[in-house]
Amino acid sequence: MRSSSLRWRFTVGFIVLQVCAVIASLGLVFYLLSGIKTDVAITSVWLSQEIADSIDLGPDGRARLEPTAELTEMMEDAPDLWFVADLGNGGVLSHGATPEDIASNTPFLKTFRSVELHGYLDDPLSVARMERFETPAGEATIFAGGAPMSQYGLTVLLGHLAVGVPALILIAISLIGVPFVTRWALRSFSNLKERLDRIDLDTRGALVEERGLPNEVLRLVRDINRALRRLDNGFEATERFFVNAAHELRTPIAVLQVRIDTLSPSEDKTHLQTAIKRLTAIANQLLDTEKYRQKPQQDAPVDLNGVVSKVVADLAPLAIAEGYEISFDSDAEDVFVPGDAEALERAFANLVRNAVQYGGGRGQISVGIEADGSVTVTDQGRGIAGDKQSRIFEPFYRVSPHGSGAGLGLSMVNEIVTRHGGYVELSSAPGKGSTFAVRWRDGRILHQP
Repeated sequence: MRSSSLRWRFTVGFIVLQVCAVIASLGLVFYLLSGIKTDVAITSVWLSQEIADSIDLGPDGRARLEPTAELTEMMEDAPDLWFVADLGNGGVLSHGATPEDIASNTPFLKTFRSVELHGYLDDPLSVARMERFETPAGEATIFAGGAPMSQYGLTVLLGHLAVGVPALILIAISLIGVPFVTRWALRSFSNLKERLDRIDLDTRGALVEERGLPNEVLRLVRDINRALRRLDNGFEATERFFVNAAHELRTPIAVLQVRIDTLSPSEDKTHLQTAIKRLTAIANQLLDTEKYRQKPQQDAPVDLNGVVSKVVADLAPLAIAEGYEISFDSDAEDVFVPGDAEALERAFANLVRNAVQYGGGRGQISVGIEADGSVTVTDQGRGIAGDKQSRIFEPFYRVSPHGSGAGLGLSMVNEIVTRHGGYVELSSAPGKGSTFAVRWRDGRILHQP
């Protein structure tokens, strides 16, 4: 199932909800309009105002009519249009013929503040409006008619304005405000992601910080922290088991070693000594692995020349005793990598031991540092087939099932190098030996401590 952003779910949900609200409002307006008679007419609601806006004082101080553009357009479109503007004191401005029935009742109609006469669309002279307006020439009582409009059409227009304008404002606010509000409301999830990114499972006791999280997220975080505590307890129990097992194995292995060494020379004694040697290697590598994992990693400049040359010097007697010649050569000066010197020394030592173990007991073991800081260990052994190269860094995997190795050395090398921002590259072919190269990613090599 394809996942989607929770922020966009909220945003789209709010917008769809508001669009539905607008559609429902429009539907309600049309439902109310369905009960209105379409043949009922009223005088244009804008006519009286346009007449009032057209009244002005002339240079002689007398009131005059200067039709606005809108009033001029109405006068052209409605040939039956008429109006009378009574300014008092005998001042009257008029246009068109006032219907006789309305003119005869003018004195009575003037007693009201405003009057509306509704008629029919097919009878323009049956509608009229009387209102009072303040004009530059004083208060005017304006009678107007003959320019009818449908009450249905007016209601539709007003309904659209009443719904449409708020709807446009709502849509604008939704498009601009909802994403912002949603982002603000969900900022805790961004903070949670940053807090989760800081969790390092290799550091025991690491928990997600709960401060400032909303209640809905806080419950999830507390469940995550409980799960992390359970994982910590499980890791600690596993680590204690491996360390204790390695320690406990050393004593009986040492006793067996002593007793086997006292046996008379025989083929069985040789087999037993090989088995004891492998048991010792497994116990030591298990103990080394757990010690490395439990020890906080240092982050200081490590002199690669110093560390690698020390490893070669320490393991040279072992390599010579096993029938090899061993050499060290460096093409780089003052090359440093940030990290843990003890861990890197353990990694390089395992690479050299691996060359001693699988080099065939003859030839040259060459250890070097290239100009870019890469550390290489080359042997002249039987090599590694291509189908096995992808698995040699797996724990307990051995190229030769009958070898004396424990299958943990290269796994530890890969873990240490990866933590130091590098990777191990293997170049090997059957019968042509193997070269392990520790490469560093961009920015890891320092040329000054």
